[in-house]
Amino acid sequence: MRHHTLLSSPEWIAPPADHREPKPPNGYVVSFAKFHDHGMCAPPSRFMRALCHHYGVELQHFSPNAITVAAVFAVVCEGYLGMMPHWQLWLHLYRGELFNAPTRTTGMRKPVRAGCLNLVLKTGKTARPREYITVGLSTNHVGWDSQWFYLRNNVDLLPAYTGCLITERPENWTYGVVQVHQSRLDPLDALKKLCMEGLTAALVLSAVHHRRVLPLMSRPLRMDEMGPEVSSRDLEACRMSNETPADDEVAALVRAAIADDFKPEHVNGFPMRPDAGSIDLVCSFPVHGFNYGFPFDPFFKLALVLAGANRCPVLEASSKGGRGRP
Repeated sequence: MRHHTLLSSPEWIAPPADHREPKPPNGYVVSFAKFHDHGMCAPPSRFMRALCHHYGVELQHFSPNAITVAAVFAVVCEGYLGMMPHWQLWLHLYRGELFNAPTRTTGMRKPVRAGCLNLVLKTGKTARPREYITVGLSTNHVGWDSQWFYLRNNVDLLPAYTGCLITERPENWTYGVVQVHQSRLDPLDALKKLCMEGLTAALVLSAVHHRRVLPLMSRPLRMDEMGPEVSSRDLEACRMSNETPADDEVAALVRAAIADDFKPEHVNGFPMRPDAGSIDLVCSFPVHGFNYGFPFDPFFKLALVLAGANRCPVLEASSKGGRGRP
């Protein structure tokens, strides 16, 4: 009964005038307009739900830049590598960083209710950014946390809103894959090839906006499966609009998320699979002694046999019963 009632409720609700602080009704969480500009939507994808579970956070704890980082990674995996977002690869590349707001007292900072989780690409002696495209993030998000509303939490896919403060960085916010799972990082070679070919975060976002897809929303098709042979009904279930946006509009959306003077003439300059002009990465790396071509359903199932420090029950449970939704 509760499930039926929730699905018949509005997808989002503007907070009443007397809600100076969030007080979402049952079945709703707190979201922000910036999140949806940068790739988030309901129902959330498995990858988005896995991020919440792994970092132990609620939706409002993400920063706008964290949403952008997660969205770009999802597009790179689906649209360019031809597989679902790869959990070990994510842990290898990214860590969580806790943001505390400055105060008027020198050296003193305070926890924040919204935007405390930033996702940071690993750097250091190994020059790790060369394994992955760099994501130059926008610093112009002034006032983003005042643009909040209540988002329907379909069948509790996202953690319930409690308004809790995160005052210390949890131990599992670090990066790195345990030794037993190092063999699952074979896609790094394909990532390096994409970097060498000139793929950038701005080009990634322009391609996904051009295709009218929100990367962190659950869809019936992966991005690389959205080819001309697919029925219009299935494509419409993935797209947010039936009309391709103008290049000027796409470029403006990219500039809002990425610190890059992106020009309209560069929109979709690095096409995703299976569009004409996309890079063929078929059989570019082995998987546990077997050579699989893309799309990587066999690889994805193997990658979800997670255990120990890198286990993610959200992804593991959702892998049962076949491909399912992104």
